[in-house]
Amino acid sequence: MVAGHLCRLAAGAALFAALGACGYKGPLTLPPPPDAKLAAPPTPVTLPEPAAPEAGQAASPSATQ
Repeated sequence: MVAGHLCRLAAGAALFAALGACGYKGPLTLPPPPDAKLAAPPTPVTLPEPAAPEAGQAASPSATQ
């Protein structure tokens, strides 16, 4: 009987200590933003022109749509 009370007391003390130790205790502020250094804009890439079908070949169905 005494052991049951002692176990409950120990469990309650452990729970109280665990709950009291969790959480951030410092100031709740956001860190300052990093220095924004803009890079040069990307250069546009030109795609090669598709090759025209030869006279003897039929055009693909996707090209006629």
